[in-house]
Amino acid sequence: MSNEAARARTVSFVSLGCAKNLVDSEAMIASLGLAGWRPIQDPTEADAVVVNTCAFIDAAKAESTEAILEQAQRLGPDQRLVVAGCLSQRYGDQLRELIPEIDGIVGTGAYRQIAEVLEESFADRRPTRLGFDAEPEVGFVPRLVTTPRATAYLKISEGCDHPCTFCIIPQLRGGFRSRSEASILAEARALVAGGARELILIGQDTSMWGRDRGIRRGGLATLLERLSEIEDLVWIRMLYLYPATVDSELIEAMARLPKVCSYLDMPLQHAHPEMLRAMRRPSNGERYHEILADFRRRVPGITLRSTFIVGFPGETEEHVAYLEQWLTEAELDRVGFFTYSAEEGTPAAELPGRIPSREQRRRLIRLREAARLASARARTKRLGERWSVLVEGRRRLAVHDPLRRLFGGATEISVGRSAGEAPGVDGDILFAEQAPIGSFVDVTFRAAQAFDFVADLAPVAIAA
Repeated sequence: MSNEAARARTVSFVSLGCAKNLVDSEAMIASLGLAGWRPIQDPTEADAVVVNTCAFIDAAKAESTEAILEQAQRLGPDQRLVVAGCLSQRYGDQLRELIPEIDGIVGTGAYRQIAEVLEESFADRRPTRLGFDAEPEVGFVPRLVTTPRATAYLKISEGCDHPCTFCIIPQLRGGFRSRSEASILAEARALVAGGARELILIGQDTSMWGRDRGIRRGGLATLLERLSEIEDLVWIRMLYLYPATVDSELIEAMARLPKVCSYLDMPLQHAHPEMLRAMRRPSNGERYHEILADFRRRVPGITLRSTFIVGFPGETEEHVAYLEQWLTEAELDRVGFFTYSAEEGTPAAELPGRIPSREQRRRLIRLREAARLASARARTKRLGERWSVLVEGRRRLAVHDPLRRLFGGATEISVGRSAGEAPGVDGDILFAEQAPIGSFVDVTFRAAQAFDFVADLAPVAIAA
């Protein structure tokens, strides 16, 4: 295909799964833009459609497959369909057999070749690009950020070395590889220059950053110091920390650096030592209490979030009761749950003692209720506190919306997030007063709902 033809082409993306997948989609969009393609929103109007898929659990695989089928059914005679991401990496050949409309396959380690794959598809070839890169970047990969203007994700590593028995990620994305500090800082500066005021650091194990590059301790803490030096950057948030790779230097950096959000996202998966051994996860519930207590002691006001797997093979009533009590005592601010999904090719898929789906759901409801009550206690303690909030938009309230009573009959309110809320997984901060989108304002929390905080704009202090 000539350069002139490439410049005339349009492409539409359907991006599924986690924030790490979203970053890959943004890099593909930018790569295609540099090759002359023009991104558009409507897949029915595009010359090519790219579906970036997830394959972490059964529900994600089903969603990805349905999205591919939907696009295949709507495909015009001159359109091309390319499937990228984790599902492609794992089931590329099977997808082609199942959905012959697919014109190209791009795995997790080859997304930078998306322009080449699309070019070959228009030449009536059916290209496949798989494999993992030895290095997760060359310099840094330009991206077209699709998140709200003030927020951007920043992937600092790729792959994973941990042996968790339930997880397929190492097979989908390869072993752990840290990006270089220079590459991360270059991308961070570019994102801030483009308007980002909050950078969210992500990876399969964010706290492991630098260890494969010879930094035994304090690697992520040092990176946070470098990022904090970027002018106009206001917040640095970290997701997906790992209990065995969090070190004292990281906690100290969180306490010392004002730009680093007092927010801990650490997926623990369970608390009972027998379940953690079966999962090949580190430590035990008592040690987890100690880790959380250390964060609370050294980073006052920190928000704590974790996720847990319910119904892992061999889980007994004793294990569930232990986790229920652990959640009650931990009083985490935010908690997420997943019912166990047997992934082909993982050690856990071969374990005996499968828990029936109905029993998984019963346990899920029970544990969610324990977590909800504990979270309510934790969140109530924040009432009356003053927090800085990033304003993300306005929300119209329906006539019978109960929020109207809380805001004196207002028909529209502002929506934002404090340092204690990550986008997409936590709640919002709601307040009546208008403020420019992308700005930071101070509010005082006056009510805690199931997910959101209700707040009032705090008065601006006037110097004497």
